[in-house]
Amino acid sequence: MPFIELKTWPTMSTEEKKEFIYTVTELTTTLLQIVPDKIQVLITELEKENWGKAGAVASDAAFAEQSRVVNWDTKESYHTLDSNIDGMAIITIDIWNTFDQDTKDKWVNQLTQVTSTLTHAPIDKVLIVIREMIPGNWGQSGVTGADKDFLSKSRTC
Repeated sequence: MPFIELKTWPTMSTEEKKEFIYTVTELTTTLLQIVPDKIQVLITELEKENWGKAGAVASDAAFAEQSRVVNWDTKESYHTLDSNIDGMAIITIDIWNTFDQDTKDKWVNQLTQVTSTLTHAPIDKVLIVIREMIPGNWGQSGVTGADKDFLSKSRTC
């Protein structure tokens, strides 16, 4: 635990992907006090035509404006001419429900900054979803997180 999945446009270089995986692991270890070998990061790249927001498809020329619509009827948008969209990112995190809100707030803030930088997505196009679960709903090496010796038993090769 945790399992951190980034879905993004194919805008990241191999080096940016390595940096993302390393930095997200470092932040998670530092802020949540989780041992590094229990942090898994997966990057999935999706083409723009497979991505939508506010009813607009990312491959459309007007996506930057249309994806920032705040009123469906009037199509009012908070887009400005200098606010391009060079990337999008959704991070889904499956994690045990053992962290307080202040810790999660700090973690989400720092993850957003790193993700925006490395995926080239503006801040408003970085979405983070935390799905919390009880430790017993997490299993590795045939043992669940409810076991008092989970860390040692889950390291069985």
